[in-house]
This record gives sequence, structure tokens and C-alpha cells, in this order.
Amino acid sequence: MSCDLHIHTTASDGRLSPAEVARAAASAGLGFISITDHNILSGLSDAERELAGSSARLIDGVELSALREGEEEIHILGYGFDRENETLRETCGEIRRRKTEQFWQIVSMLAAVGIDLDLSELPRGEAVYVGRPDLARLLVRDGFVRSIREAFARFLGSGGAAYVPMEPMHPRRCIDAIHAAGGVAVLAHPTIRIIDLWIKSLKGMGLDGVETIRPFCSGNVQLYIEKAAEHFDLFVTGGSDLHGREDEPGVGVFRVPRTRLRSFFDALENRGLSGD
Repeated sequence: MSCDLHIHTTASDGRLSPAEVARAAASAGLGFISITDHNILSGLSDAERELAGSSARLIDGVELSALREGEEEIHILGYGFDRENETLRETCGEIRRRKTEQFWQIVSMLAAVGIDLDLSELPRGEAVYVGRPDLARLLVRDGFVRSIREAFARFLGSGGAAYVPMEPMHPRRCIDAIHAAGGVAVLAHPTIRIIDLWIKSLKGMGLDGVETIRPFCSGNVQLYIEKAAEHFDLFVTGGSDLHGREDEPGVGVFRVPRTRLRSFFDALENRGLSGD
């Protein structure tokens, strides 16, 4: 039985709706999926309804943006939580507010260097997510860059011409919110540098696991991260980080055997989700 524990939908910065992701996952024969939209939980119910009657199961997920003063942003995945928990929902809302402020500051900086983007197609409101990936997509659409990667390298990422950090949100608060909702907290898509800088302190904050199995992660890098997770007694997870873009493989192309995620499922079982 195979899994993909990191998928984004139109609830945040993905291109497929939650229902479309769920249908594709069931069609592809995935046993477990997790929709992990950025700082928002609104896509979970639609995906769950779509999977009703299929053999695939949804593990509730979210990807929270965390930042300490003067440092780079990292992301904390939450799994298996109570999606109605007020602490988690309020934390998601607060991060979205900070992301929206960051978004408009970046728009102003882009305008200052002669880049005026048409933002009319983007959703508005407190209950939606907007972030740098949305701006990256618009930069590609309007011909200012050729790829999402180039958009971050030239404009949106650290050192870019329009880089603005999010107002700090301490990783401990993200981890505590996930735990308050009964879930487990996992470091998303770390590099070796992120592991070296963060893993010890995150373990001290209560981190439960590390995402080690993902596309385009070389064998040596994956081995380093897995050894670090083992050293700090953290379970491993894996997923595609799929956004449904044209340059990505479809839902179910990247999959992780459940047998590689035994400790993750054990942790979920301890929180009331058996994974059977």
C-alpha cells in the first residue's frame, strides 16, 4: 500500500481542487494521501467527501510557515490532527495574515523595479491563502521569468530583488498548535543546511518527524537526513510536494511504500488514527 503525504490544492497554491486530487489519488491506487495546504485547512472536507467509498484514505494535513527573527523561513507539516481545533485554526489564520502582509510588501517592491502584475485573478479575503508562489506564477505568466525557480532566484527568495521576510512566527508555536490539535509535527523538505541549523533545536521544541523521502532528493542527501532523523529519534515521512503544475508528474506517480513509514503510522495510531 503506497502513500503520498504532501500534496497541495487550490485551497492554497496548488492547481488541482481537493476533489480532483482525491479522485486522481483513488484512480492511481494510492492507499493514503495527505492534503497539506499552506496555513489553511479548508480543502480537507472536500477531499474526504470525494474519497468516501474508495479504498484510499485521507490523513488530515497542513503545512505551516515558521520564521525566527533574522533567519530563513522553514515549514512544519502537521498530520492526524483534529481539524476543528481552535488553537490550530487560529494559528493558521495568524500565519495567513502575516503572509498577506508579506505578499503586498513584495508587490510594492516589484512595482518599484518596474514590474506591475495583474492580480485580478487571485482570490481575496481572510479565509484564503496568498503567498510568494502565487507571485512566482504571475511572474512566469507575464514573461518576467521563465520558471518558478527563476522567480524565486531573481525576485522572491532570500537575496532576491523583491525579497521580504514574513513577520516572524516561531516554529515552537507551530509545533505546539499541531500538538494541541492532537497531531504530529514534521519538518518539511529539509536540505542538509536546514538539518544542520535546525534539527537539534526543533527536537527540543517537540518535533516528531522529518520528511526525507521526496522527488529530486539525491541519495546522499536523503541518507544524511535519514541518519540525522535516526540520531534524534525522529520518524521519517515522504511525499511529492505536488502542486499540479504542468511541469510536474501527476498524482500517484511519486509514491512511498507504507512499509517505509511504520513509525509514522505508529505515531498516528497513538493519537487515535489506526491507518488500517
